[in-house]
Amino acid sequence: MADTEVKVQRKHLPMLGAYVQPRTPTENILEKIWRRAFSMDLVGIADSYEDLGGDSLIAASILSEIEATSKIRIPLGLLDETSTIEQLAREIDKLQQKAK
Repeated sequence: MADTEVKVQRKHLPMLGAYVQPRTPTENILEKIWRRAFSMDLVGIADSYEDLGGDSLIAASILSEIEATSKIRIPLGLLDETSTIEQLAREIDKLQQKAK
């Protein structure tokens, strides 16, 4: 019998935890960016970047899009320090306040 390769598509997996919807404008923007980056229909603001399968290519894509959208420079390690949209949004809001 031949071995069969099974491919799992993340967007068809059950959610990792209870879905928490975006509450702020920054969380809304980040949620859309993460959905595109992870090719998922739904990402909650409390879902962990690592648990979703984040890697360096996805991180680069996310950070690039955040910088293009927010017009501020994002420190490279910020995604490592903030593993959820909720945490990342707070830090981006702080960076935007400093930039004003």
